[in-house]
Amino acid sequence: MKSDFWLFIIMVRSFDMVRTLRVEKRTLIILALGGIVFAGGLAFFGYEYFSLLQGRGHLTEEMNRLKNQIFTLDKKYKKGSTEAISPKLISPPIAIEELKVIHRENREGFSVRFRLVNRNLREIPVSGTLVMVAKNETPRPPIYRVIPEMSLDSGVPQQPEKGIRFEIRRQKFVEAFLDSSSEEIFKTLTVYLYSPERKIILQKSVEIPEN
Repeated sequence: MKSDFWLFIIMVRSFDMVRTLRVEKRTLIILALGGIVFAGGLAFFGYEYFSLLQGRGHLTEEMNRLKNQIFTLDKKYKKGSTEAISPKLISPPIAIEELKVIHRENREGFSVRFRLVNRNLREIPVSGTLVMVAKNETPRPPIYRVIPEMSLDSGVPQQPEKGIRFEIRRQKFVEAFLDSSSEEIFKTLTVYLYSPERKIILQKSVEIPEN
C-alpha cells in the first residue's frame, strides 16, 4: 500500500458526470502556509498602516503646537522690538514759567515776560535760541509778528538760528516788547525754544488780553 495520502474531491457541475480531483497533502500544506503568511503579512501591513496614520496625527498635532509657539514668540518679539524702538518721552531740560503778556499804557503794543528755568539737577548749562510769535489766525490771511525777524510757515519759525541766543545755568528772566498798530489785533503769543542743532525743545503759548 502506498504511503502517499490522496484527497479525493468530488466536483459536481450541473448534471454532468461526476469528476474527481486528486490533491496531494504537500500541496495542501503549502497552500495553508501561504494563506498563513498572506494573512500575517496583511495583518502586519494593516498594523503598520494604522500606526503610520496615528503617527501622522501626532506629528500634525505637534506641528500645530510648534506653529502656535512660534507665532506667540514672534508676537512677543515684535512687541518688544516696538517698545525698544519707540522713543520714550523725555521731559525737556528747560521750562518756560510765568509767561505773561502786559499792555503798556499810552503805548501801542504789549510786553512779554517769562522766566527760563534749567531743570537739570546738576545745573549743567542749557543753551539755544528763542523766538516769540504773536498770532491772529482768524482773518484771512492770518496776521503774525515775530521777534526777531525771520521767515515763518503757518506761524512757525523757519530760521531758529536767527533767534535770541540764551545760556542758563539756573534761571533767566526774559522781557521783550512787541509794537503793533491799532489795526493789528493779536490773539495769542507763542514762545519757541530751539537747541543749538535747530531742533525744537519746547513751545508755550498764552492768550493776549484785550487792551
